[in-house]
Amino acid sequence: MKLSITAISAIALILPAHADITWTGAVSGDIMDVANWDLTQSTVTTIAPNVSIADNVVIRNAPATITIPDFAGQQRFEVDEGFTMTIDNSHIIALGNDGVGCFQGNILGIDVDVINGALFEPFFVVNEVRVNIDATSTVNFGGGGNPVNLSTVDLLEGATLLFVLEDPASYTSEHLSKTTVDSMPAVIGVNLDVVSDGGLGSIVTVIPTVIGTPYCMANMNSTGATAAMSASGSVTVANNNLTLECSDMPQNSFAFFLTSLNQGFVANPGGSEGNLCLGGSIGRFVGPGQVQNSGTAAAVALQFDLTQTPTPNGFVSIAAGETWNFQCWFRDTGSMGQAVSNFSNGLEVMFL
Repeated sequence: MKLSITAISAIALILPAHADITWTGAVSGDIMDVANWDLTQSTVTTIAPNVSIADNVVIRNAPATITIPDFAGQQRFEVDEGFTMTIDNSHIIALGNDGVGCFQGNILGIDVDVINGALFEPFFVVNEVRVNIDATSTVNFGGGGNPVNLSTVDLLEGATLLFVLEDPASYTSEHLSKTTVDSMPAVIGVNLDVVSDGGLGSIVTVIPTVIGTPYCMANMNSTGATAAMSASGSVTVANNNLTLECSDMPQNSFAFFLTSLNQGFVANPGGSEGNLCLGGSIGRFVGPGQVQNSGTAAAVALQFDLTQTPTPNGFVSIAAGETWNFQCWFRDTGSMGQAVSNFSNGLEVMFL
């Protein structure tokens, strides 16, 4: 369907043009001090409590802790609707009962993305703030009452959500309905675990999910074990967060992963001691850093870009609804001490 010029103009008025203001920390750790921000790519001129910032906010690799000052009354670092705040490998803490929010009467809200080992410690968030915590990061709400106010929190597996003054019962009654796990509704005991922190607060974590279905038995390798495929992260394509894992290989053995849309079975291909469990067009993860050594742990792991999945004809993007199969191929030692190869079992993964 084609949109009219009038409709396009109306959408253009609603959706803001995105730019960045970037944290420099040039003079202090005060998030409200305009001198700590690079505004050269932005029309923003003021950083102040409860004043909307009409651009994307980027805080990346800050070497020192960033503070939201302790104001009289509850104040907020405010981002205009439709924009994002990225907290990347940085630490932000509210010194008082202040937080982060969007302005009242909003339609689009804002995303606060907490990524790459970041720690975000506001007293509260308010007004359609979507806090997204990646697998390496932590968010700690200092407030009681309603610290996730008219807002939501999404956790990926490995993320940690803490509440200083909300015990498990309070969290469950007030905030569970505002929590999602990998964009799915949070259900305690199914995909979410909530326990006391030993005081007045609670600790919320994601229950690890089993990803993929093993198939095609592996042959024993020189350790007397069979190498086993597994995966962690998310099968949601939009999250682009899947890690392939292979364990129980020989120590200090070079290995890489294979993939295909098709399953198959070939015993001892090319003189291997193992079974190839893939068929059709088989891709090899042999790019920079993808051929790994199992080391003393006798295991390898690879988080790969789902938009750069190898095939014999080049890289492709995995799409929601597709099922891909994975296997690990590694060096081994034969019964006579000769150099051979071996395989893990196969792992079938359906993407959403």
